[in-house]
Amino acid sequence: MNRQLAAAAGVALAAVSLNGGAVAADLPLKAPPKAVEFNPFWAEAEYLAWSVTGDKLPALVTTAPVGTPLGVAGVLGQPTTTVLFGNSTVNNDWRSGGRITAGYWFDPQRSRGIEASFFGLETIGTGFAADSGAYPILTRPFINVLTGLPDALIAGFPGVSTGSVNASETSRLLGAGALYRQDLNIQGLGMWSGQRISALIGYRYLRASDTLWITDTSTSLAFGTFTPTDNFKAASNFHGLDLGLAGDWRNGPWSLEWRGKVALGAVFNTADVSGSTTSTVAAVTTTVPGGFLALASNSGHFSQTKFAVVPELSLKAGYQIAPAWRLTVGYDVLYWTGVQRAGGLIDTTVNPSLVPPGPPAGPTRPLPVMNTTNLLAQGFSFGMRYNY
Repeated sequence: MNRQLAAAAGVALAAVSLNGGAVAADLPLKAPPKAVEFNPFWAEAEYLAWSVTGDKLPALVTTAPVGTPLGVAGVLGQPTTTVLFGNSTVNNDWRSGGRITAGYWFDPQRSRGIEASFFGLETIGTGFAADSGAYPILTRPFINVLTGLPDALIAGFPGVSTGSVNASETSRLLGAGALYRQDLNIQGLGMWSGQRISALIGYRYLRASDTLWITDTSTSLAFGTFTPTDNFKAASNFHGLDLGLAGDWRNGPWSLEWRGKVALGAVFNTADVSGSTTSTVAAVTTTVPGGFLALASNSGHFSQTKFAVVPELSLKAGYQIAPAWRLTVGYDVLYWTGVQRAGGLIDTTVNPSLVPPGPPAGPTRPLPVMNTTNLLAQGFSFGMRYNY
């Protein structure tokens, strides 16, 4: 009897075991959690609307009312003289441009990464043109080194000659850089009030350039036609170590970013000055080196290297319009020391005997000069950022 009970219990246990095994086998397996996708690349394209410090030019073209004596017509300092071109800043209007930035994160937390950027502003220009029809007295002022007094070269004067003056200056600004970004995990800095703060270190490049030319034509029955032309080209190239801090605050689809940097390095300034004079006398046309403000005494290629500082501040707000897309609007301020401009190449003290056709004699003026200045660029940005 006991053996029969034991056998029945064994059969029952086996049946329960088999039935339980079948139920367990029929249960669906739980899927592992899906890995969060992380793509380390991002890029941003922006439209820029910036203003840039213009080039300060000396007085280059003057006029005076008809009836002004020949000896004082167009001479600076005379009450009858009016400056038509120069003695002002040119190319300081707002200009359009673009900036492209791309980056790579080394970790899903986006605490370490690199980025590279490039920006360029459109070439902006200022032109001037005048002739004896509008201004019967048309002159180019200078300091006469032989007398030490203000003087003027006559382009047009009633009863003496008719003439014209044309001038143009163009300016350009661009830059590039590369940065390494590292979150600061120091207490009170790493995540301060929901804000991520990072240290920045990298390389910064900037280039500014100006090209100025001015030419006048004077025609008289007694002497023929003379056309002196002056060309001044200035360029500054900055290379430096970029250091700074960046902050990033997020709240839902909104974001606010700020960045403060200072680049320390060298600016390599170059200057190219040249001139020529074309004359037509007795139906014979010749062209010789030397214009009016660009003569043999100051023509050539010149260079200098200076220490420079470039601080920069930027503020940018963003709104996420799609999972991978963010609209941004910002404001940037950049300041650059030791920049060479075309106006800083002009020496207005001239020895008239060096002006073609000569013959040359006396002191050597104008001299090569490279007077530098500081450049301020600031303005708005409107962009679209995409996270791959």
